Amino acid sequence: MVKKVTLLLAIHNHQPVGNFSHVLESAYRKSYLPFLMTLREHPSIKVTLHYSGFLLEWIAVTHPEFISMVRDMVMSGRLEMMSGGFYEPILTTLYDSDKLGQIRKLNSFVRETFDTKARGVWLAERVWEPHLAESLYNAGAEYIVIDDHHFIMAGLRGKALFGYYITEEKGKVLKVFPGSEKLRYLIPFRPVEETLDYLRLVRESGDAPLAIMGDDGEKFGTWPGTYHSVYEERWLHGFFEAIEQNSDWIETRLFSEVIDTHPPLGRIYLPTSSYMEMGEWSLIYDASEEFRILKQKLKDSGLEEPSRPFLSGGFWRNFFSKYPESNLMHKKMLYISEKIHHMPKGKQRALALEELWKGQCNDAYWHGVFGGIYLPHLRSSIYEHLIRAEDIADQAMNPGKKNWIQVISLDIDKDGIREDIMNTESYTLILDTHLGGMLIGLDFRPRSFNIQDTFTRIPEFYHREIVNAPAEEQRQEGAKSIHDRIICKEEGLAGQIVYDPYPRRSLIDHFMSLDECLESFKSGEYTELGDFVQGIYRSTRRASDSEASILLERTGWVQDGWGASPPQQVQVVKTVQGRAGDPMLAVPYRIHNQSGHELKVKFGVELNMTLLAGMAHDRYYLLNDEKPESPHLSSISETAGIQSIHLVDEWKGIQVRISLDQACSLWRFPIETVSLSEGGAEKIYQGSCLVLCWDIHLAPDAALERVIRMEFCAIPNYEERALPAPKDS
Repeated sequence: MVKKVTLLLAIHNHQPVGNFSHVLESAYRKSYLPFLMTLREHPSIKVTLHYSGFLLEWIAVTHPEFISMVRDMVMSGRLEMMSGGFYEPILTTLYDSDKLGQIRKLNSFVRETFDTKARGVWLAERVWEPHLAESLYNAGAEYIVIDDHHFIMAGLRGKALFGYYITEEKGKVLKVFPGSEKLRYLIPFRPVEETLDYLRLVRESGDAPLAIMGDDGEKFGTWPGTYHSVYEERWLHGFFEAIEQNSDWIETRLFSEVIDTHPPLGRIYLPTSSYMEMGEWSLIYDASEEFRILKQKLKDSGLEEPSRPFLSGGFWRNFFSKYPESNLMHKKMLYISEKIHHMPKGKQRALALEELWKGQCNDAYWHGVFGGIYLPHLRSSIYEHLIRAEDIADQAMNPGKKNWIQVISLDIDKDGIREDIMNTESYTLILDTHLGGMLIGLDFRPRSFNIQDTFTRIPEFYHREIVNAPAEEQRQEGAKSIHDRIICKEEGLAGQIVYDPYPRRSLIDHFMSLDECLESFKSGEYTELGDFVQGIYRSTRRASDSEASILLERTGWVQDGWGASPPQQVQVVKTVQGRAGDPMLAVPYRIHNQSGHELKVKFGVELNMTLLAGMAHDRYYLLNDEKPESPHLSSISETAGIQSIHLVDEWKGIQVRISLDQACSLWRFPIETVSLSEGGAEKIYQGSCLVLCWDIHLAPDAALERVIRMEFCAIPNYEERALPAPKDS
C-alpha cells in the first residue's frame, strides 16, 4: 500500500467594511470567481473556504449565481465552509458577548445560505490568545487553522507539525491545525514541482501526515502579478492537475473529514501569537529594525531555524501602543459596546449591535504590508459605524430628549488619565488635558463622521528600503509574495517621508519666533519656543441643561526667540464652550504675560482636520467666503488677513466653518504619509493642517484675547441631490 499525504487547503477570503465597491468587484473578478471556476474543472480536489460576512453579503447581492455555485459544491462534498467573526474582528480584543454574537451571526448566515453547518472558525490574522479556546467552544467551533509558528513557539518542529492537536481552556476543548509557512510561500509563487517536492518530504515523515495550508484567497489573483501567473499562465490549473495526477500518494480532504477520522497528535497549549510576519510588524520602529537585523544575522550564520521558537517579535495588541489612533478607535469601540449592552433588548439594541460589529472590522486597526490603518476610508468607515451605534444607544437611553448637552470626565483611551468629553446631539468632543489640551476626537453626528480622524506620521520598518526601491514600471517580472517586495507607486517618495514630533490633532498651542515661516513649520524644522504643545493643562468643567464649557489652563514658559533673556512665564487659558441645540463651538483664548519682560512672539493655534480627499474637486477651502486660487485640501499656502475659513465636502455633505474675532495669517498644508500596501508604497492624504497665526507684543503683566468659533453643518450631499458620486472621491 502506497503511503499517502493528506493536503488540507483553507482559503480565507475577506474585504474590509467600508472598502470601495469597485475594489470588491475587482477582487471578485480577479480572485474569487476564477478560483472557483478553476476548482470546478477539477472535481477530485477538495477545499475548505472562508468568506467574511461583509464579503459574503456583498457577493449574495451582486453575484447570486456565485452563491449557487458554492452551495452546489458544498452539497457535493467538495467544499466545506468555515465561520468566524462576521465582520472579521480580532476576536481577542472584544468583549465575550461581541465575540459570540459575531461568530453566531456568521454561523447562521452560512447555515441559511449554503444549507450546511460550519464546524470550523477562521481567526482574523490568526491572532491567538489562550483564553480564546473557551469562547470559540461556546460559539460552537470544533476546530481552527492557525500558523505553524504558534506551534514552533511552543517547542514543536519537524514531523510534529504534520497533524492537529487538542487544546482547551477550563475544559472547553478545541482542535487546532498548524498551517505551514513553507506552503504559504510556495503556493502560488513557486513552480508547482517545488510544492510536490515538499509534499514528498511530508509524506516520508510518518504515518498519515497532514500538509496544511491556510492563507488569503486574494493571493490567487488580486495580489500584484498573481492574476497573470495564477490564471493567465494557469498556475492554479497546473497545481490542481498535478495533485490529480499524483492521487496515488496525495489526497485533498476537508478539515471536518480529518477530525472525524484522524486522531489528534496530542494536547498542546499555544502561546499568544499570530503568523511570524505579524510579530515583526507590531514592534515599534527601533525594535522592528533590530529584529530584522537579528533575523538576517541568524540566517547568515545558519541559525535561523533553531532560533525560531525564541523569535516571537511583538504581538497584535502592540498596535494599540504603536498607533494612538488605533488605540483610541479600539477604546471608543469598547466604551460604546458597554453602552449598547446596557440597552434593553429589542430592535434598537439589535440595530446598535450591528453598527458596533461593523466598527470592529480589523483592517483599520493595524498595519503591515497591507494599507490598514493608513487608509483613511477604512478608518472613516470604522468611525461611521461606531458613531451610528452610539447615536442609537444615546437615543434609546434618552427617549424623546432633544437639544441636550453633557460634559463627562472619563479615561476613554485607558492611559490612566481622564479625558474631558462634551456631547450634544450634533457633536462629540474629546479633549486630552495631559497632552497639550488637544482636541483628539471630533464626531459630527448628523453625518456619522469623525472630522478629527487625522494621522500622526511615525517611522515604519520599510522607510529605509523605500529609498532604494524601484519605481512601479521597474517591477521584476512574475508574481512574488507581498512579504518579499517593496515597490514605489510613484517617484520621489523617499524625499517626502516626514515624522511628526507630536500628535496631529487640534487646538495645539505654539509659540514661535516672529520670523518663523510656513515652510520651516511644514517640514518640522521650526523652533518651538514654548512648552505648551504637549504640556499638561488643568481642566475645569461646567455644565447646565442648556450650555457647557471645559476650561483648559496652563502656566508655562516661553523662551526668547534670540536667547537674549531668560524664559518668560506665560499663562494660556482656552475654553471650549457649547450650547444645546447649537452646532457652533466657541473657543476663547487668553494669553497672559506673567513675566517682567515684553513678550514678542508668533502665537499659533494648530488645527488638523480631514474630509478624506485632498485633491477631489468636491472638497475645498473657502477663505473669507471665497475660493482661493488653489482651493483643494492638499493645497499649500500662507495667506494674511484671514477671518473665516470653510472646509467644504460636497460628497459627504459636511461644512466646517471657522471664524475669528480678529484676522490671522493662515498657514495651510496637507498631512501626507508614505506608507505600504499590497500594491506598493504610496503617498496618502491624511488631513489638512491649519495654523492660525498672530504676531503678539505683550508688555509685562499684559493679556491678549482671541476667539475662535467652529460650526459644523450638514449640507446637501450627492445622495440627497440624487447625483452620482465623483470618480475621484
